[in-house]
Amino acid sequence: MKKILTVIAALLIIGGCSKWQNPNLVDPAQRNEILAKDKAFCGQQSAEIDPIGAETDDAPPEPTTYEAEFSENYSQANIFEKCMKERGWRKK
Repeated sequence: MKKILTVIAALLIIGGCSKWQNPNLVDPAQRNEILAKDKAFCGQQSAEIDPIGAETDDAPPEPTTYEAEFSENYSQANIFEKCMKERGWRKK
């Protein structure tokens, strides 16, 4: 459940910061559909590659500081952006 909330939060934060465009897609309906799928995919990838807050089996999550959480969020944002660019999207 924590992962899902993290992915949703990351998508809302990252998705609201800038607009993405893909020069290969001209149909707005198709572009919006593919954009939503790619954002979800890249958000999930960034959360899996660099999860926020360490979780281990049979142990509570490690307490984190603001600096550690900021660093992890920044890392996830970079992974998300790289994924989107690899899928043909550019920031407007």
